[in-house]
Amino acid sequence: MARMKAIEAAVEVLKREGVDIAFGVPGAAINPMYAAMKKLGGIDHVLARHVEGASHMAEGYTRTNDGNIGVCIGTSGPAGTDMITGLYSASADSIPILCITGQAPRARLHKEDFQAVDIESIAKPVTKWATTVLEPAQVPRAFQKAFHLMRSGRPGPVLIDLPLDVQLTEIEFDIDTYQPLEPYKPTASREQVEKAMQMMCESANPVIVAGGGVINAGAPELLQQFAEITGVPVIPTLMGWGSIPDDHELMAGMVGLQTAHRYGNETLLNSDFVFGVGNRFANRHTGSLDVYTKGRKFVHVDIEPTQIGRVFCPDLGIVSDAKAALELMVEVAREWRDAGKLPNRSEWVGECQQRKATMLRKTHFTEAPIKPMRVYEEMNKAFGRETCYVSTIGLSQIAAAQFLHVYKPRHWINCGQAGPLGWTTPAALGVKAADPSRDVCNLG
Repeated sequence: MARMKAIEAAVEVLKREGVDIAFGVPGAAINPMYAAMKKLGGIDHVLARHVEGASHMAEGYTRTNDGNIGVCIGTSGPAGTDMITGLYSASADSIPILCITGQAPRARLHKEDFQAVDIESIAKPVTKWATTVLEPAQVPRAFQKAFHLMRSGRPGPVLIDLPLDVQLTEIEFDIDTYQPLEPYKPTASREQVEKAMQMMCESANPVIVAGGGVINAGAPELLQQFAEITGVPVIPTLMGWGSIPDDHELMAGMVGLQTAHRYGNETLLNSDFVFGVGNRFANRHTGSLDVYTKGRKFVHVDIEPTQIGRVFCPDLGIVSDAKAALELMVEVAREWRDAGKLPNRSEWVGECQQRKATMLRKTHFTEAPIKPMRVYEEMNKAFGRETCYVSTIGLSQIAAAQFLHVYKPRHWINCGQAGPLGWTTPAALGVKAADPSRDVCNLG
């Protein structure tokens, strides 16, 4: 068996799990990791100006391409507490990032030593798992578990805290036999999908609500196929924006209090059935629940069991990964289309298209000083279909959602639920690190 330092085993595991870049700020308690990365190679490093920024870079990196997991690194004490905001942001939007922190030696943890803080306890409410590894031999398996958890079920962040002496201890570890664990993802049954399809077929004016889970699962193409086969208009949430191109005939507009389109809100109000896939029915999307739910039935598909019924009770709940559900939904929809069992939705789609063509906010203001609406009008002219917009909370996000156009998945990258200030620029840098060729517009 090969002998190596525990932190070297951690770096080897990171590489086997697909990590080739990390974001962070060096410091005494985590410097052994930097030494290991330099010695072993294979992982580039982006030096952040602040550790919180490194965590937002990691989130932007994760959200750029299917399968990415961003990694951020910091030393002990305040480095970990600085990353809590990044962990909260990632947790709230179901984004997997791995935060790695250094820690005081084990013998000093209970002595209020310099920068010795119980970061495990602090991070637990905003992570899928947070742990301080106290046994050197457990280090590689802690990292293995971290990646398994981040990829299984509802995605989310993990924090691993490594005492300095744990990092430096030699252990037996054979990286040549290491294998990533197969992630767990629940899947819908055919009976569930057929029941949902029957409910949709019995409705007059159905819509599909596509949430961020569709993008996280890499399923926008399947979503479009399902919408096109059934002829049902799609309402993306803010996190799901880009799952169907803005100029697609079945893109019915976004719905909500602020980040919405007038035509989208009107279409939702005229619907009688909502097929939610990978969404949370968050309050910025629903507004008043009494108005949102009145007179319509709901099917809700989500990867997390406790999301079903959290905001309101749907008529049918299905616990499933969005991609797994949509694969089956497309299969059943094709069979029903070929058997002549799908209703003709052309009249309903025509109504949605008419609203989309006429219920537009004014943008062409000519007076000075220039109004924000005109700025976004000019941005639509200047920026191409490949432009990726990155935005956190605030008026810039609200105006962007109302006026800009997004045509591809993962080309609208916003901090949805947490909305920390200072998120946008480091997240945009993370996007560029993941895809240097991408045109990125930072909406700060």
